[in-house]
Amino acid sequence: MIHPDGLTASHLATYLAKCLVNWGCRMAVYNVHQAKTQLSQLLAQVEAGEEVVIARRGVPVVRMVGCQQRVNRQPDVLKDKVVIAESFFDPLPDGELDAWEGK
Repeated sequence: MIHPDGLTASHLATYLAKCLVNWGCRMAVYNVHQAKTQLSQLLAQVEAGEEVVIARRGVPVVRMVGCQQRVNRQPDVLKDKVVIAESFFDPLPDGELDAWEGK
């Protein structure tokens, strides 16, 4: 598609990507074909903290960002710090049980 001013969507996407870089945004824009052929490299960029945008016909469609690393859980970290009263395991009164069951 060609814009009335003679700019294609691809030119516009390239221009926008350069503007983002000039504004200090660390973001790269790739078309779908580039993303398919360079997926491993794009993943490496994302792992390094960059954001990657994939565009279809010059229109941004997807923004790839890194996932947060999972925090390792520590078993028994609250052991002996939380006390559950024995009454917790008592049966609920009929009225309260009915409310929980939506009756």
